[in-house]
Amino acid sequence: MTIALIFSYNFSVAQNEATKEASESSQSVFYIKEVLQDGKGDFDPWNTQRWSAWYNEKGEIIRQFDVDTSVKFKSRNEPWLVKISEKFTNKSLFTIAKQGIVMDGNGLIMDVRTERQKLPLDELYALKKEPWTDGNELRGIFYNLPQIEGIQATKIKNFTFMGWKRGIKINGTGDQEQHRLIVENCVFTRNKIGFYTNGYNTLLRNCDLFENGYGAIYSGSRSRRNQFIGNTFRDNTLSQNQHSYGDFIGDTFFDSEISSNTFAKSHIKTDQRRIGISMFRNMGESNNLREQMPHNNIIRGNHFDGYSVAIHIGSRMGRDTRNDITDEGRDYAFYNLIADNTIENSTIGIKINTEGNTISGNAFTNVEEEIVLQCVFFKLENTTINYQKDDEVKLWYVTEDYAQYSDWFRFQDDLNGSIKKEEKLITVFSQREGPSFSQNQDENFKLNPVKASGKNLLEDYRLGVPMATATGEFSLDLPGNEFVAIWDQPISRINEKDYYSILFFDDKGTEINRCGRSEVKWKEIAVGYFTKKEGEMEVAAIPAEAIEGKYPVYIFDRGFQVPKEILYGDNENPDITIKTDMNQELMVLFQ
Repeated sequence: MTIALIFSYNFSVAQNEATKEASESSQSVFYIKEVLQDGKGDFDPWNTQRWSAWYNEKGEIIRQFDVDTSVKFKSRNEPWLVKISEKFTNKSLFTIAKQGIVMDGNGLIMDVRTERQKLPLDELYALKKEPWTDGNELRGIFYNLPQIEGIQATKIKNFTFMGWKRGIKINGTGDQEQHRLIVENCVFTRNKIGFYTNGYNTLLRNCDLFENGYGAIYSGSRSRRNQFIGNTFRDNTLSQNQHSYGDFIGDTFFDSEISSNTFAKSHIKTDQRRIGISMFRNMGESNNLREQMPHNNIIRGNHFDGYSVAIHIGSRMGRDTRNDITDEGRDYAFYNLIADNTIENSTIGIKINTEGNTISGNAFTNVEEEIVLQCVFFKLENTTINYQKDDEVKLWYVTEDYAQYSDWFRFQDDLNGSIKKEEKLITVFSQREGPSFSQNQDENFKLNPVKASGKNLLEDYRLGVPMATATGEFSLDLPGNEFVAIWDQPISRINEKDYYSILFFDDKGTEINRCGRSEVKWKEIAVGYFTKKEGEMEVAAIPAEAIEGKYPVYIFDRGFQVPKEILYGDNENPDITIKTDMNQELMVLFQ
């Protein structure tokens, strides 16, 4: 056994859009306010003479417009066919440079579509990815401004975006509240993605989002406390590129609201996969942890018509991808509320793959599978279902349970094929007007079990209580401290092989991540600050058996299979032990 075998990992070269786009290139700033004071009327950025500093001699735009004042665009009778110079070095056509201003498009259509992106809808569905692999790589409007108290919300309204990489793009750090942004009465169509946010504190309302290539809305890494209310969605995954993409894509977003939206029937009759809302935690990109999990989101009062899956929670559970830095295929999405939605003429209404979510008061008409709970790995616990008394919940354990839909859920059987039904457990809490279930209670399904607490909080139904636990700060966005635990038997099974892993839980006992997947059992763990001074803590672990004759100390960050540092790599003494002192620093002892 070698360390390389135990900690084998294929690092990703994929790019993290949030990180990549957060650091804009150093560019000269060209504000528009001074030019607008020339007395020549409303904002008309297509006027090459008035805005000559932004154009070359060919009438092509060479730099972004930095919007530092409220503007109303001049009325046009036809779309603005934006021409961008090859020497344009910015990433956005417009960047909002001041809090509290209003950008009123006044009905402006900004069109940068390629010829293929103008094709009829049925042809776009048939071509899948092809029309979206090239074309414009800019954002129409970019926003990233910190909160300033006492200033009104910034507004973007009355635009149509066509053909952009992102119609509107919002960046943010995730831990700093941004100045309130309201986007309203806009149309996003034939873009790669209509609206993309990594931001904090945005409201998108009364917008139409239809016929976009990869998705209508992408609420991505670190996005939080955003609202999406009263919008209309239709035909927004034309590329059919990702089994986890839908009209609304929620990737590691939290504390957000999706309510009173309409997810409309397709304008053509198609057998293509259509998902309304898809929620997941990206498993990592460029060796960076997606540290947040989709949690505390509200999906309420929406209407869905004609979907393959209206709402899919934990849609990347089980996925085998080089971006998975834990190398365990785990998705996390918990404490999300799915309530009072109406779903009709659809194949699957609500599908849940992750623990700790609540379903309540949803209405189904002509839906083949109203609610589905899929146990992808060993267990799917703590789903709450109330006020669904006339509905049936299907319990899926193995691929045979959903063979007719397996093409839609390819991620769910990437890594778990050797886990048998008799090894799995689904638990549900339902105290008020509960649904029926596709099977009776047995060893695989428990209805209203006794909730674990105290020393049994982290008990695993197969392996019992952990052999060792520790407490520390492992998620800055969750209340209280978290638990870390190890077992004396393998707790993971990936591709027919059993592994020992270090698991993380919140203070309610919900699993939030893993690290240190290993073929060798862990003997001890300790938590603290070992290579840094603040933020999320680290885990130190020592193996129970020698690795190439050595007993090192491995230092892990949450979510990583590979250790960030190896201490005492030449130690041959099996009587090594670890703990932390009062300053949360590591102490290594030898007997």
